[in-house]
Amino acid sequence: MNWSKGLWRGWLAATLLWVAVVAAFATADLQGRHPFAGLYAYSDAKDAFLPQHYAANEAVVEDGVRRGVVARTDFPDGTTLAAPPDLGEERVRQIADRFWTERWARRAEVLWPWGLRAAVPPLLLLLSGALVLWIARGFGKADIPAETAVQEGAEPEKAEEDAPRAAFNTRSAGGLPPFIRSLGPDPKRRRVLGAGR
Repeated sequence: MNWSKGLWRGWLAATLLWVAVVAAFATADLQGRHPFAGLYAYSDAKDAFLPQHYAANEAVVEDGVRRGVVARTDFPDGTTLAAPPDLGEERVRQIADRFWTERWARRAEVLWPWGLRAAVPPLLLLLSGALVLWIARGFGKADIPAETAVQEGAEPEKAEEDAPRAAFNTRSAGGLPPFIRSLGPDPKRRRVLGAGR
């Protein structure tokens, strides 16, 4: 059984499921709200765009536009910017351009915590699993080097080859058993020495 591969696949499946759940909650929480929609007001004193969270956004802005105390700019992502009209039309346009350019920074600031929620638990699970596997492998058998395994595999064959020789303790000084020497010259020996060709 391959525990490493199985646990790796299990972690991948759990991670995908976790990210999908976090993404669903983030979509439900952020849909129709800042920074992807909603009303912002430009503060001249702070030179900043402040999200307006009060309930009657649309009615209040429309009332301010009718009375001439609010300059309203709508954007394609569903956001609306309210600025003081006494800044002048050109200045209001510059402020609106800056607001649109900075939308990615506002989105990143809001999405950052959701990204951490999606990434940190799977990473902690992965590191914990790797640590447990590392500890478990310490209790396993020690790996035999390949050279040792080859030598151990070769030694029994050598022993088997030596077994018949060990059975013949009747060898003479010439290297052949006496009853074979009595039969005459050894044909194998003659071939090896090149005699008799």
